[in-house]
Amino acid sequence: MTGLLTLRHLAFTGPEAVGAGLAFEDGLNILYGASNTGKSFVVESLNFMFGGSTTPEAIDEARPYDRAWLGLRLPDGAEITLSRSLSGYGFTAYPGLVTAPNDDGFALSPEHDANSDANLSMYLLRQLGLGRRELVKNAHGEKATLSFRHIAPYLFVPEETIIAKRSPVLASGQAIQATLERNVFKLLLTGKDDSAVTKTVPPKILAAVKAGKIELVDEWLSGIDRELGETPPPRAELQEQADRLEETLAALKGDLVHAQDRLDGLVGERRRTRDARDEARARAADLELTLAQFRKLDEVYVSDIERLQAVEEGGALLLAMTGHECPVCGAPPDAQVHKAHVDEIGRFHGAAAAEVRKIRRERADLAGVMRSLASEAAGLRTREAGLVEELADLDGSLDEARPAERDFRSRYEGIETQRARVGRLLDLYARRDRLEVERSRLDVPVPRRPVGEKAATPLEGGVAHEYAQVVREVLEAWGFPGRPTLSFDLGLQDIRLDGKERSANGKGVRALLHAAMKVALLMFCNRIGKPHPGFVVLDTPLLTYREPMRSKHGPLDDDEQALRDSGVAARFYAHLAGLSEIGQFLVVENSDPPAEALVLANVQLFTGQPGAGRYGLFPRYDKTTEEKPVDRGG
Repeated sequence: MTGLLTLRHLAFTGPEAVGAGLAFEDGLNILYGASNTGKSFVVESLNFMFGGSTTPEAIDEARPYDRAWLGLRLPDGAEITLSRSLSGYGFTAYPGLVTAPNDDGFALSPEHDANSDANLSMYLLRQLGLGRRELVKNAHGEKATLSFRHIAPYLFVPEETIIAKRSPVLASGQAIQATLERNVFKLLLTGKDDSAVTKTVPPKILAAVKAGKIELVDEWLSGIDRELGETPPPRAELQEQADRLEETLAALKGDLVHAQDRLDGLVGERRRTRDARDEARARAADLELTLAQFRKLDEVYVSDIERLQAVEEGGALLLAMTGHECPVCGAPPDAQVHKAHVDEIGRFHGAAAAEVRKIRRERADLAGVMRSLASEAAGLRTREAGLVEELADLDGSLDEARPAERDFRSRYEGIETQRARVGRLLDLYARRDRLEVERSRLDVPVPRRPVGEKAATPLEGGVAHEYAQVVREVLEAWGFPGRPTLSFDLGLQDIRLDGKERSANGKGVRALLHAAMKVALLMFCNRIGKPHPGFVVLDTPLLTYREPMRSKHGPLDDDEQALRDSGVAARFYAHLAGLSEIGQFLVVENSDPPAEALVLANVQLFTGQPGAGRYGLFPRYDKTTEEKPVDRGG
């Protein structure tokens, strides 16, 4: 048997909780004891830790705990621990057997994804050699990829399931899942998946789809006929009209392009002329402003010259009176003392004369510049006037060009509208042709499956018979009364006991037969070398050993009583213990196992009594004080 997973421990931790859990050993493990001590919680938790979406049913003793830890031995002998919050969500996997987080963990998603190994389902399937497998899930050949949750019903059998009347193969009890569940069972028995199956559609569905398509095509054809009208123009006439309109449009397009080019040229020329006019006007205005400032400067020059000339004339007069009697007092020249003053007047006279000459030179230069600027300004004003006339001419040309361009455009758009109308009618004819072709194609009879396409194959009767004989072998090993004849009903996907449906037996017999089917599957896979996880968890398989007056399942039926009287229990445990080389088993029971079974297994008793051995999975919870769990049972 390829692949073997072994349970090593199931532990629970919480922030302030006392550590709790179970250790498992190879081969047979037995958990039994009083009701309401956490036995079913163990089964639910194991299923939950293998990817189940349903959290374990809440019990008072579990309230302080928030995380579960599942230790496993992998097929290659390595050990790993899966950790998950009891609220659900994802997993963290740690190398080795641990009950506390460390830095070596890696995340695994709880959601199956065949395209990734970062989820628990694909991680476990690849460990078992069951990597990406495809299974047909309905009669049309649609497929799903194998998930570990598809295998889980063959590993975890809770009490309500083991006594149920529905087939152990059709575990969900949902018709929509039946095809997929049948193919999961076939995969486990044969190792063959449905990857080669071709998806098909049943002829009735194909016929219905085709009828719907024909009806839709007919509606489209009717719609086209309504758009064409009662007397549509002949297609040939429309095509001729379309060709003529194309020729007319081609000619008009040339005229329109020429008119648009002329209009664009005039608009561009007008823009350039306007810019040149504005530039000449602005330059002339700048020059005129400069000339006005220069005229004011010339006036300053004239004023300065007149002032300096007055100084010069006064100085000359004073110099001319030197050597003559004073006109004021009549003093003779030799009696006058003003020599120093005469020298100073002479210097002032000379400076004034020099400054006048300098200003006259600067004024002459200014006059030359003013003449040049005045000439340039006059030229710019003349250019401006010319440009204004050009603008007026261009405006006139634009006024002439715009109506011509509008006329060509209007004619072009009118012809284009006619062409669009004719083109739409031609398009309706073309669409009608295509729909007529599609309509004729749909009238072809529904084809059969093409040669070479493979249909989904059910479980072969021979394989099912071989499996049923292994179930019979298991029952005989357990000491099932009589010499039962076992067969597998392919329609019911369940076994028949001496021709009687399994579901027609009492609860205790149904439970034992269900358990036998799950154990037989592990044995069958081992013998033919097909993958199986290698462990089975059975909750209350020996229901016939219940106390009729105290059990919720009531008194025993006749077949249950016969089974109980046969002494099945001891041989049941002995047989499972003998399979320790090929698998691991956890049996959860309310009743005490036979004394001889206790030496064959790893046994754990939950007494449900404080102070008398182990109370339960978790320490007893004190409801009266709402304190954290206490364990007074040793």
